[in-house]
Amino acid sequence: MLFKDMIKNGQNISATIAVCKSNDEGVIKAIVKAIKHTKARFMLFDERPQDELIRSFNLTHEELNRIEIIQTLNEEHTVSQCVQAVADGKADLIMKGLISTSELLKEVLKDKYNLKTNYRMSHIAIFNIPEYHKMLTVSDVAMNIAPNIEQKIEITSNLVYSLKKIGIDSPKIGVISAIENVNPKMQSSVDAKEVVSYFNQEKPDLEIEGPIAFDAAINKKASIIKKIDSKISGNVDGLIVPQIESGNILYKSLVYLSNADVASVIIGAKIPIILTSRSDSSRDKFHSICSALMLI
Repeated sequence: MLFKDMIKNGQNISATIAVCKSNDEGVIKAIVKAIKHTKARFMLFDERPQDELIRSFNLTHEELNRIEIIQTLNEEHTVSQCVQAVADGKADLIMKGLISTSELLKEVLKDKYNLKTNYRMSHIAIFNIPEYHKMLTVSDVAMNIAPNIEQKIEITSNLVYSLKKIGIDSPKIGVISAIENVNPKMQSSVDAKEVVSYFNQEKPDLEIEGPIAFDAAINKKASIIKKIDSKISGNVDGLIVPQIESGNILYKSLVYLSNADVASVIIGAKIPIILTSRSDSSRDKFHSICSALMLI
């Protein structure tokens, strides 16, 4: 699937998005674009006045009617009211604005909201890379710091579920290490082998390989040169990274050096959470909105 197809499909889904700490030009710019190009409605939560910033975008009366502004007392009140809106069924998903990820997720995970599930929450980055022929997803680059084998299995399950939800019926998954053979001194290679063994047994129809290096996963020529027998090489849909450091470096390398578009979402709760970096462009924030709509 192409990235643009996912964005186009997301534009046709109606939902209400609760935005936590929305008073930021980049966030509002993404919301305005979503108002103009999707069927989404927005609830904007912030302790700071937002009316003037929103009016500066010259929205029509009909477009303004799809935005509800909720003025809160302070940051703590902003977060609680935003999450409560989802818990009450007034909104279908949450979008992170100018607030730390930890503060938002700490609120989401409180028992009183009943938004937790039995699944591990994990972050998925969805890339449109100019030099790659289709959409590429990577997990986990922003939430699970140093996942063990069991946690990597859960992260992989989340990624496979999300890819199928987006429309990729038979996703190809690579579990990344620096090498293709198991080396006991390189824990990522040991973990990758265990993760693949689990899915080979529990979900034999899933195309998953590992350990596999990044070059062999995304480039068929590299695997041929390295004499690697791989069915997913050069055509992978999703990558599982060893830990947050390597994932974060890959994320930022693709964005800043490869001019990749990106969408970022956390799944595993009862609702998707749009989790963009504060440095992400308004364009990428818009992409994240569209991708999250596909995951409701």
